[in-house]
Amino acid sequence: MSRILLAWELGTGFGHLGPFLGIAPRLLAHGHELHIAAREVASAVRAVGSLPIAVHQAPVCLNTYNGLEEPPLNFAEILMRYGYLEPAMLRGLIVAWRSLISAVRADVVVADHAPTALLAARLEQRPAAVIGSPFAVPPEVHPTPGMRHWVQVPPERLVNSDARVLAVINAVLPSGVRSLTALHELFSGTGKFFLGMPETDPYSARADALYFGVYGRSTGTAVPSWPVGQGKRVLAYLHADYPHVEAVIQGLAACDARVIVYMLGGSRKLLDAFAAAGAVVSAEPLDLDALLPQADLCVSHGPGTAIASLQAGVPVLILPKQLENFLFARSLERMGVGALVHPDQKAPDIRGALFTVLSSEKHATAAKTFAESHRHTTVDTIAGQVVARIEALAGLHRKEKT
Repeated sequence: MSRILLAWELGTGFGHLGPFLGIAPRLLAHGHELHIAAREVASAVRAVGSLPIAVHQAPVCLNTYNGLEEPPLNFAEILMRYGYLEPAMLRGLIVAWRSLISAVRADVVVADHAPTALLAARLEQRPAAVIGSPFAVPPEVHPTPGMRHWVQVPPERLVNSDARVLAVINAVLPSGVRSLTALHELFSGTGKFFLGMPETDPYSARADALYFGVYGRSTGTAVPSWPVGQGKRVLAYLHADYPHVEAVIQGLAACDARVIVYMLGGSRKLLDAFAAAGAVVSAEPLDLDALLPQADLCVSHGPGTAIASLQAGVPVLILPKQLENFLFARSLERMGVGALVHPDQKAPDIRGALFTVLSSEKHATAAKTFAESHRHTTVDTIAGQVVARIEALAGLHRKEKT
């Protein structure tokens, strides 16, 4: 039996819990003890449900840093916004993560967008793996590459940004610990388990990574009935802070579809507006495994729900809130399995985007074809491979202790 710490530090939403829950049942069945250190504990408790997994608050940076250039252009500039320009903050985060790793006596740390947890695991001499979006793991180049390919970036900006963050990391490392020479070294020696396929990796395919493929795991249990009628069925998994949420309500009402919606953080006013437009509004996260096979379209913000939709052969409309989601959505658009609304548009035509996908046989056909072509590797096979590698890492630590 091993003790496994699942760590989520950066990013928001249920999508960061999905990869953990995709492997947790099998790890539990093998007799392992699981802990989740979550950025959002309320979401984690809800997602874990009755599974015997201990939930902890992840150490996170709560400071806001003004004066940084917007938007962030590479991985270093993301880290700048989470304490990696403030030695006292980063030192505190590392100490807190080390304390947590020690307290739960973790044999291995499995991280979803949790670079400081990985740094702490290294200092605690624990093996580690990364799981989730490949966006959160930069490739092995220095400096970390620009993520906005359509923006002209002076090369010296990327070099300087990496240098500033590296200087802070190295300044807080304990005496005698080898300094980092590149940010990608935060991930050196880790197992890499990425959502999606090699063709959806924003940094291009990586030989040392295992890609989950079309494999999503539902984090909800609600299975409401679809509205009565003849219109196409649309499942919407939304965040209330999406800047064009009112346009989504209007667009869904105009396309005469039967809609089930779950909105994270939705106010009563917003939820009532969806209900007034004829949608069935769920108060709890949805069981995607049960509902998506019945849907004609899935509307969401990010990769987790979209991957589950493609697994069911259902086309997607992605409304990206973040760069990571936009890059993923562009790859799906290129494959013909869905469409996206550009996050920089001030008045996006969401109604038009909905009509385009719902009325297009090519998107529906492409999504079904895509799902069929990725059924050669079963979900159980993928999860089994990931679990086996995590168990091997944990076994290395237990062997070293004896």
